[in-house]
Amino acid sequence: MNIKKIAILSVIIMVVALTVLSGCTPVAAPPTTAAAATTAAAAAETTAAAAAAETTAAAKKDVTIGFSSAGRFSLALIAGEVYLRTFAEEKGWIFITAIAENDAAKQAQDIEDLLARNVDLMEIMAVDSKAIISSIQSVHAAGLKAVGYMRPQDPNGADKYDGFAGQDTVAQAYDGAIELSKLMDKDGVKPADVKALHIVGDPKDENALKRKEGFEKAAKELGWTIVAEVTCDGWNLDKALTGATNALEADKGINVVLLASDYLWPGVKTALQNQGMLKKAGEKGHVYVASQDVFPIAVDDIKAGYIDTSTVLDMGGMAKIATDMAEQLLNGKVFDDTTTPKQFNWMAAPVVTLANIDKTPNLWGVQFHP
Repeated sequence: MNIKKIAILSVIIMVVALTVLSGCTPVAAPPTTAAAATTAAAAAETTAAAAAAETTAAAKKDVTIGFSSAGRFSLALIAGEVYLRTFAEEKGWIFITAIAENDAAKQAQDIEDLLARNVDLMEIMAVDSKAIISSIQSVHAAGLKAVGYMRPQDPNGADKYDGFAGQDTVAQAYDGAIELSKLMDKDGVKPADVKALHIVGDPKDENALKRKEGFEKAAKELGWTIVAEVTCDGWNLDKALTGATNALEADKGINVVLLASDYLWPGVKTALQNQGMLKKAGEKGHVYVASQDVFPIAVDDIKAGYIDTSTVLDMGGMAKIATDMAEQLLNGKVFDDTTTPKQFNWMAAPVVTLANIDKTPNLWGVQFHP
């Protein structure tokens, strides 16, 4: 029973009580006055009920997030999807996904399909940093906001994410190479003696291009020579295996591998093994490896001594920022270079080695280890 009904009932009880106490027959109110009072009370009650219903509906409105993923071909991408879903559901949101499986055309269609399902905001992990621009435009044309996660768009794109949570992947690769150089210095390896094989990721992925930049910057500063470069379109493992095999056969003096991601390590590891060059740290002929992302396989092979460094890709941290930005955008926030967080956010992360792997917290590669 609401407050207004209680008030009306209280008045009726008071009138009856006074009538009984006075021993008199109650005098009827003038018909016009009674009808007006009843109508006014009913109208007020209807208005209050409508307002309450509107407030309740607004409070209970389900927020639906549409997430367009680059794919599930990599455990890192699966981890990112799990983190985003977890953080969204903690806020009581509905989280629906579409999986592009590394196909930019499919991703464009996926985003159109998600928009047709009347989502409230779009979260995107891009397949192609350039192709995604047209999809961002589609999201904005639908009157919605777009939050980018982990994989950046082309910085020269005509339209931009309303918020982005990513990592400084130039620094990611650079820091890994610098840390590797310290380990090599301890082992007495001179910079002039370094002959590096550079395994580059998918050039459609802005992160791959930035890691390439970071490794090349470090190699130049350190005085290392990159003697071979292999580009793995689509993050293709076969290309990593074939390319590394050809490079190692052509130059047996290669003693360093600069690796775009642990995802490609199985191909490179097999190539090293086939050439008799897979040696643990401290063993004669060890080929030093600076990698990226700290996949579960890197957790194992850092501890085994085959990978020397791998710089963290903070899948959980980026997902938390992306989700917080989504919430603020839904509440009308506008991000730019002066806000906190900024429109584009670039996280830093530590380099993992044998010395610190058991002390480094929140490693997604540990949390998602089979």
